[in-house]
Amino acid sequence: MKRTQLAAAVLLATGSVSAVAATYSVTPLPLEDKSRNYFATSIDNAGKMLATVESEYNPPVDVEQLEDDTTFFDLYGGSLENEDDARQGVFTDADYTFIVSYLISNQSASVGQKLTSYRTYMTDTNDFDLVPGLDEVTDKFDDYTQSVEAIGQDSLNGNFIVGDSTGLVILDEYEDEDGNTINYTYPESTQQAFVQSSNNTSILTPVDDTLGGFASARAINSNLQVAGFSTVSFLDTVDDAIEICEDDELRGDIPEGRCYYNIYAGDFNVPRISSYFVTNSTSFMSSFILASEVNATIWQIDVNGDIISTDTFPLLFDPDEDSTTHYFTYAYDINNQGIAVGEGLTGDTVTITRPNSSGLTESERVATVFRDGETVELLPREENLLSQAIAINDNNWVTGAVLRASSDIARARLFAYNLDTTEQVYPDGFFTTSAVIANAINNNNIIVGKADIEATSDTLRETHAFMYDIETEEFTDLNDLISCDSDYELVEALDINDDDEIIANARIKKASTYITGVEIINSEGETVEVDSIVAVKLTPSTGTIEDCDVEEEDEPYERSGASSSQLGLLLLAGMAFIRRRWFK
Repeated sequence: MKRTQLAAAVLLATGSVSAVAATYSVTPLPLEDKSRNYFATSIDNAGKMLATVESEYNPPVDVEQLEDDTTFFDLYGGSLENEDDARQGVFTDADYTFIVSYLISNQSASVGQKLTSYRTYMTDTNDFDLVPGLDEVTDKFDDYTQSVEAIGQDSLNGNFIVGDSTGLVILDEYEDEDGNTINYTYPESTQQAFVQSSNNTSILTPVDDTLGGFASARAINSNLQVAGFSTVSFLDTVDDAIEICEDDELRGDIPEGRCYYNIYAGDFNVPRISSYFVTNSTSFMSSFILASEVNATIWQIDVNGDIISTDTFPLLFDPDEDSTTHYFTYAYDINNQGIAVGEGLTGDTVTITRPNSSGLTESERVATVFRDGETVELLPREENLLSQAIAINDNNWVTGAVLRASSDIARARLFAYNLDTTEQVYPDGFFTTSAVIANAINNNNIIVGKADIEATSDTLRETHAFMYDIETEEFTDLNDLISCDSDYELVEALDINDDDEIIANARIKKASTYITGVEIINSEGETVEVDSIVAVKLTPSTGTIEDCDVEEEDEPYERSGASSSQLGLLLLAGMAFIRRRWFK
């Protein structure tokens, strides 16, 4: 698949731009045999990368649980290609895919096997190793249960990995009042922060670990400080619910552990700015989290991954003493000086009009810095509707996004702020109303992320991966820096190390597959190609000038190095799609 770019009806730039300098080489991560879709997360200074696979091929299926503890065969047995074989654990490709899909959607059921949709691998461009989180190897499968969603967030030279993991799913055999044995299955905790070192995984415990509490580990520095956030307190309603679970008469006819699960159940994945700034929703929060206060947290660990100390950072304001509202501060990154950045609620509200929606009143959240035990607001609040700091480097440059209204419609805009000089910049993206999302900054002061490439009124627009150099003020489409005939369209850059190596997500056409990895053949005997997302490594190279063939009807336009105002005019002037890259 060739990548689609926007072209202007007129060419503002003068001179010839019929060649592209291929200044980055593209290497897909070696996870092709693991899944059709796998997503970039991070790259460290040793070149080690974290990537998350979706719907991993060939997960283990517990046929005994499927038959005895669910109604699957009663409901869907007749729809299978071979029900008798399936009951014996022998599956056709289509039946295996159907069964796995059922198990993945079975997360909230009281009984039956649980399978996760996402697992993380650490990789270079040759080998890979599983990051299991809190998952465990069992005798039944002679392998991991794949019941645990483990998301690696950051790594240090490949030796330490931090991230988030759901609890291990356990089987709790319970005899009810009628003498029936029910095999309850549920995770033994909600999301936990973890650190993996030397193949040993340790939980980074939250400050308040009621029922395990909740925590997230987002970044680690060279001093083994881990930045994230964790629960620091819960409302009395949580203690009241626990007391009910501990009372045999009040609990009802369920096991005590399952009763606890009913309290902490629910997914809570803190949204990156890219998702939150598009839509405001608290549907991702369980009632357990909504009944807590969460604070930015820095765990100091030793070389074994054991916690030496834990520091938390307070809210930006003092809530009313009897308030039952959920408040938070989150830390997303930390530099080698121990300065962390993130966001926090102000206690106030703002009215925001997002694309294709009317104005909504939302909780105000602002970019914050966490240092010396204090939570400090970073940017002038009156200039932005919302703001969030996502990354910081060792030069104390902070980057993230602010939400500002253009023609009354709010979209994200990139910012960079220097803590030492207070210098701040707000570069435009590919055009003046392009939403821009920063994901990382390296010590060469280069920011990477994604930005809109289409000036449409859609809520979700097509995006391209970008890099922005603070020193040169160049905002560059990374697709302009790779080979013209590449099959990959770079849609988002997730991280960049100090060698300027980048890990990115790329769109590519691939054959649709069963859960076995076998390609699906349609009624005409052909494979069906679909858009897929894969993680790729971008490696700097000296590059050579390549001639890019341009069809006569395609009008080239200048991207890299062009001013934001020019790009805005190009995109607003009446545009067509082209499949070539241009380099100034």
